[in-house]
Amino acid sequence: MNTGFSLIASCYDRFNTAGYDEYLAFFLSVCKKHADIAVKEVLDLGCGTGEMTKRLCDKGFDVVGVDGSEEMLAEAVDKCGGTNALLLCQDMRDFELYGTVQATLCSYDCINYLLSTEDVASCFELVNNYTQKGGIFVFDINTPYRYNTVFADNAYVYDDKGGMLVWQNRFMKKRGLCDFYLSYFENHGNGLYKRGDQVQRQRCYALRTVEKLLKENGFELCAVYGGTDMSPLTEESEKAFFVAKSVSGKAQG
Repeated sequence: MNTGFSLIASCYDRFNTAGYDEYLAFFLSVCKKHADIAVKEVLDLGCGTGEMTKRLCDKGFDVVGVDGSEEMLAEAVDKCGGTNALLLCQDMRDFELYGTVQATLCSYDCINYLLSTEDVASCFELVNNYTQKGGIFVFDINTPYRYNTVFADNAYVYDDKGGMLVWQNRFMKKRGLCDFYLSYFENHGNGLYKRGDQVQRQRCYALRTVEKLLKENGFELCAVYGGTDMSPLTEESEKAFFVAKSVSGKAQG
């Protein structure tokens, strides 16, 4: 099974419709609202191709970007050239920083790629370990509603002049696992396409499980929103946006 992001790293940004600017504005707002300390240094955990990393740098933050995919990180290196970003190829469950930060951002359902509560706990513990007391942890997860209705067993097709991405889902509700079967057809011209296939897997987590793991690993839950516009979380929200504060005092700065 070919897993991970190596297949789609080069085309990820072309087919991704994520609202980075809106997410950045949300992050800036919750830093002002919920952090007890000034935020100058930010960990972009699961930074992918560096879209958010670059935006954070452009706002004047000192940024460390961490991602486990060499291919995605290579895209980030190109994108963040000329910025002050430090990019590290490390696993979210077992990463090491050179110092502490005042905020961590883990965007676009990276937490759902951690397939056990033990993995999530390891990630949360490390984030807290490198977060100064009073700093915040901002992340989102896909909700059960999204897995049951949007992903489910549906299929999606994205195409442009460079190629076509076919994304098929299989949600195993009893196991809480969702497999994404990705097929990318790269256009080589003259009617020729090169096909690559890859499988990704995510786990669906109950919101109460995530809240429990945050508390057990030194965080106080500040808020859970239903969107980057700070709208309330509802039963039909596709994502849950968590804001938590480090209260354990493991890192004093």
